[in-house]
Amino acid sequence: MNIRPIFEDTIYDYPEHVDADVAENMGRLYYRGISGHDPEDDSLLSLLIWELKSLDEERDTSSELKWIYAADPSHIAPLIEGYGREAKDEGVVKTLFESTSLEDETEDALKDCGFTFKAVEGRDISVTLDECKALPLAKKSAPPYIQSIALLDNQEFYQGLLNILFKYESPSQEDLAYLPKDWYDQSVSCYTKTDGKVTGLLLVHTCPSGILLPILFYAVGSDYLLNLAGMLRFSINRAAELYPGDTVIRITRRNREVAALSKKIFPDKKGAPAKVGGRQEG
Repeated sequence: MNIRPIFEDTIYDYPEHVDADVAENMGRLYYRGISGHDPEDDSLLSLLIWELKSLDEERDTSSELKWIYAADPSHIAPLIEGYGREAKDEGVVKTLFESTSLEDETEDALKDCGFTFKAVEGRDISVTLDECKALPLAKKSAPPYIQSIALLDNQEFYQGLLNILFKYESPSQEDLAYLPKDWYDQSVSCYTKTDGKVTGLLLVHTCPSGILLPILFYAVGSDYLLNLAGMLRFSINRAAELYPGDTVIRITRRNREVAALSKKIFPDKKGAPAKVGGRQEG
């Protein structure tokens, strides 16, 4: 099998073999990908996309597999072997993997490559815009000082973002400081200011599939709870003006705080059954 890297301008050579919501991330700072091809006719045999994590000097670098495709389970081993070489070059210590649609044959092939798996409740929950609109919280209008990030110039936006990331220890995406402002839905995403400085942000990304992803929801200062509630009202009501009621909002419960807030707002929502896997590298 011939292994080659995947780049931002080559990922769309495989539209039938990689989810569009995953493919759009190629070209981002910490995303990587490789593809395996038949030596005889160069046809695609396998494909893998992953995201590097914890690249600061205080923590071990890890990697999370985001997408895996194989025309046959026998093609997974050489693909993972190629990935292992890439991971070693990047200093990856551990590889993680979560999937709600992992086929038994693929799981067995990954186990043969050193991965271990366990069944869990998936970390993502999905709600519809109609469900959000029905929340008591959304019945009120947001205060007028909460506005769309479209009204912020780039300098204000990034300065506010950096101030918040300095205080927020577990952002959902490690490359938030490098993503362009227009990566977010600028109508639905919003901010709040205190004394002329951005002190709160609710950033939402619209995937190619139409799914809305809350990326950052954080505020600082003595009135942060009030501002969080106001930003949530703003985004829900603005999204309801722009998107159909059945639009899916996917919430990733990446830490205890997000999980607790999700449970408080949507107590009956559960994640789909999933398999979590991992292996040590090096």
